Amino acid sequence: MNKQEKCGYWLMLSDYDLGTIETLIKGERWVYVAYLCQQAVERQLKGMYVYFMETEPPKTHNVNFLFSKITSGAAFRTEADNARFDERKNDCEDYLMDVMFYYMSDYPFSYKNIATRFVDQALANELYQKTLLYVAWLRSFLPQIDIPNIPS
Repeated sequence: MNKQEKCGYWLMLSDYDLGTIETLIKGERWVYVAYLCQQAVERQLKGMYVYFMETEPPKTHNVNFLFSKITSGAAFRTEADNARFDERKNDCEDYLMDVMFYYMSDYPFSYKNIATRFVDQALANELYQKTLLYVAWLRSFLPQIDIPNIPS
């Protein structure tokens, strides 16, 4: 696979997460809405990492780390992108700090985590709207990438 195909794979997963969030909202599964918001933006960033860094993304869930590595690289933006990037950079970093809180591990030491994360409808919907905004904004820095369909 070339970098465009690998990037498309990650974007496909991000899009799938975003579609799943809509189903979770209908089912009022607020904690999982928040978790998938984190996953959707993580996968968006991993696609961008593959594209701009031309290597596999690190095995991390730290979206702030991924964002920093991608956006500090010379390949990330052109002169024309500078103002558009600078306009939202700080807000995006704040969002990434917030959404990191909702990553859930599947390991035994984290069993209590789901019970201690209070996510209500308002917070879940706010996270979802911000996720849609920042995933679209981040994606706007990529060229047109073919995104495969999820196999049925």
